[in-house]
Amino acid sequence: MTESELKDLLLKPAPISVAKLCEARFDFIIPSYQRGYRWTEKEVVRLIKDILDYTPEKDGKFYCLQPLVVRHKIVDCKHLWRVIDGQQRLTTLRLLLHYLNESSNLYSLEYERENILGRILTHDGEIDTDENCEVYHLCNAIKVIESYFNALPSEHVEATKKKLQDNLIKNCSFIFYVMKGDGEYDEATLNLMEHDLFNHLNSGKISLTESELIKGLLLHNVGEVKVVKEIKQISMAEELDNMERVLREDEMWYFLAGDREKPSTCIDYLYKVWYISQYGHIAENVDYPIFSSLEEIASDTLISSSWAEIKKCFLTITGWYHNPLLFNLIGYLEGRKQTKSKQTNDLFDEELLADLYRFASKQEEDTDLPTKAQFVEHVKQMCRETIPNKYEELRFDTDKNAVFNLLFLMNIAMLINNKKGIKSEDVSKSTGKGKETPIGRFPFHVFHSLNWNVEHISPQNPKRKEDLYNRLCQLRIEYNDKLPDEVSALFKKLDDNKSNLESLNNDAEYLGLIQKLLPEGEQVMVLQNLTLLTEHDNKGIGNKFYFDKRNKLNEYQSQGSFIPAATLNVFSKWYTKNPEGYILWGDNDQWDYLDAIKETINNFINYCEGHE
Repeated sequence: MTESELKDLLLKPAPISVAKLCEARFDFIIPSYQRGYRWTEKEVVRLIKDILDYTPEKDGKFYCLQPLVVRHKIVDCKHLWRVIDGQQRLTTLRLLLHYLNESSNLYSLEYERENILGRILTHDGEIDTDENCEVYHLCNAIKVIESYFNALPSEHVEATKKKLQDNLIKNCSFIFYVMKGDGEYDEATLNLMEHDLFNHLNSGKISLTESELIKGLLLHNVGEVKVVKEIKQISMAEELDNMERVLREDEMWYFLAGDREKPSTCIDYLYKVWYISQYGHIAENVDYPIFSSLEEIASDTLISSSWAEIKKCFLTITGWYHNPLLFNLIGYLEGRKQTKSKQTNDLFDEELLADLYRFASKQEEDTDLPTKAQFVEHVKQMCRETIPNKYEELRFDTDKNAVFNLLFLMNIAMLINNKKGIKSEDVSKSTGKGKETPIGRFPFHVFHSLNWNVEHISPQNPKRKEDLYNRLCQLRIEYNDKLPDEVSALFKKLDDNKSNLESLNNDAEYLGLIQKLLPEGEQVMVLQNLTLLTEHDNKGIGNKFYFDKRNKLNEYQSQGSFIPAATLNVFSKWYTKNPEGYILWGDNDQWDYLDAIKETINNFINYCEGHE
């Protein structure tokens, strides 16, 4: 490689052919911090088939082997290239070249920590395939390559080898990217930069995602005419990148997927939604089932039709996202937890969105597509079906998830009941009264980024009086001996009888204070004593008295903690018609809270059933 070519390579990313890597005798090093070679049969065979299927006339200038990210170093006047990303393909190609007897003018590749690859390829010493993971997977890849060609009809073997060799050497290229900073920073800084880049590129990454394969298939089948094809490929690649960016946004992802963790590629979720809506289910026990299904029909016309449907699905979903009402309703359906009494037709995740998209896009022979109003009614009905008939009797100890779902719905229903959405083109402001108020958007991206607990508003009575006494002693210190009268009276009772606490078992005054401050057993589990809190806030307030929980939550909210509106109403006693102070969560508070739950949920049910 000339100095000019080297300089260009160091300055900007550019395609570099396998032929060039071999001709220039590139020396690649796999850094010791990397886990080593891990490709299995399916990845090796897929790469072989992809290279064999490539034709310049149809597929453009070269077969792209994905990016090869490296760091350039000069050691003893020799150029070395430390592989940061691209190890698996680079290694597999090296094994293929060795098998094809391309023994001269090859790029070199070795592990920094040990001469593993050299030993395997030269059989220098006996190879124990169980020596370590790298040796096992490398030896297995060699067997896979040999088995692939051994399985071919004997009359086709040499021709296939020749085609693979020609395509690999002449037509395969990496997008070569060199880490910046060489010559600008010291060695220690460059090492840190290299590690950071590696971690960034490989965070949550798996060897080969289905979305990468589908993207390659879509780009491969966009037309026959070379010039037109390359233009379409650029346009499609930009659209796919935009889809991924939109789906990765927190507000969009947690609206679509509930509390599901964001994966390395979010567009896989879209492919699944579209595929299920078209074909009913995704095959099990099949590697890359959506890609495999598309590959079977891989013609320019059919793939083009599938691409149009995928785009339509994406645009439909983004339309739901931008509509505040549908955003809240669908976000609720996705954000629920599965309950013990889960119906067989109660859908979640991709299946739910696929069912909605199937309904929104269906067009039978003698019918039109459903109107927007019809689609909204369909979603409302799905929401209605999730509410248990006797929801007011739900209990924490019999179905915690059902309680969670109802309290979750209450916070969303509060945004919807007696309100309407304002069209985007309506720029006039609302007075803020009644039905003129626009529907607020529930912050699913905040809600689902946190762990949630169903909180007992009034705590359980500690089983041991010693534990209760110790709690009150600590509380007395925290509040500088300025406890509410009822709590002080309870402490005095315990303190006066600390030498014989069991004597309080028949003390009417003590039992009355306990009944007020700390509900017994089953009374703690009923719906009117439950609300939602984040795991952090729930742990922070622990098993405290109502007034102490209220004070702690006030502190957390002032520090920016996210507390749902209904929970704030509980601890502000907005639901209580005639609050008798903020020390206890008494019977009147509980029944008024239950009435508020029933009013909110019943109004939402009436709205869903069209009785508003």
